[in-house]
Amino acid sequence: MESYYTADVTRTIPINGKFSPAQRSLYMLVLEAQKAGFEAVKPGVDWADVNRASQRVLAQGLADMGVLTISAEESMKAEFGLHRRWTLHGVSHMLGMDVHDCAQARKDQYVEGKLEVGMVLTVEPGLYIQADDELFAPEFRGIGIRIEDDVVVTETGCQILSNAVPRHPDDIEKWMASLIG
Repeated sequence: MESYYTADVTRTIPINGKFSPAQRSLYMLVLEAQKAGFEAVKPGVDWADVNRASQRVLAQGLADMGVLTISAEESMKAEFGLHRRWTLHGVSHMLGMDVHDCAQARKDQYVEGKLEVGMVLTVEPGLYIQADDELFAPEFRGIGIRIEDDVVVTETGCQILSNAVPRHPDDIEKWMASLIG
């Protein structure tokens, strides 16, 4: 059946089929941020709260790693946003007839709006460490992680529409092993 609706799903996979300890560590942090984003998706919630929920987890993870020179709480304040150096993009966008179905949306429906039952959106946190970023130990440099799934807002939260695609690193490694042989 043709629906003409789009999907926008991303997985970061290890090229050799196995995550290194550094890759797995960052991947698990991004996965926790995505879970926080999923939990934030509910009818009546401010659109920006999905982003804040995921960003808070990323900021705390970076603080726990000793990378932030300020606390995660301080970094979350608009005037600082130090953790944003490694996140680079927002955590969500509308999804529909266009992959980024938000260009024509009114601010009161999107950026400044509230989530409503039936809305479809992405939850896609990411961390990107430049190859020359000396704030990170060498084993983390050059790693980029994004985990993106599509969800629909339900009466009680959200339904993950892209659940069939492996998300946990153990499942991704099994999937890769089945492909590599």
